[in-house]
Amino acid sequence: MKIKSNRQFAAKQNDLTKEEEQYLQKFGARIRRLRKEKGMTQADLVFEAKVHGNMIGRIERGERAANLLQLRKIAKALEISMEELVRLGERDYDS
Repeated sequence: MKIKSNRQFAAKQNDLTKEEEQYLQKFGARIRRLRKEKGMTQADLVFEAKVHGNMIGRIERGERAANLLQLRKIAKALEISMEELVRLGERDYDS
């Protein structure tokens, strides 16, 4: 099985449906809200989660779909469970 390069993945993201784009934006807004509730800046979260410098901003803007390991690092840095991280509720659809 051949693993796709980042460039191939980026091209695939351009093929997202409108619904998928909206989901990424809602999820990104959730990450932003959770981060701010913890009193963290994007730089704080990048440092604590040990992820690439621009990743948090791209996730929060809905420009990037994080992989499972990145989500695990983010959840740990926010001191929440993975289940809580990915749970989209009413508050997340108001943004």
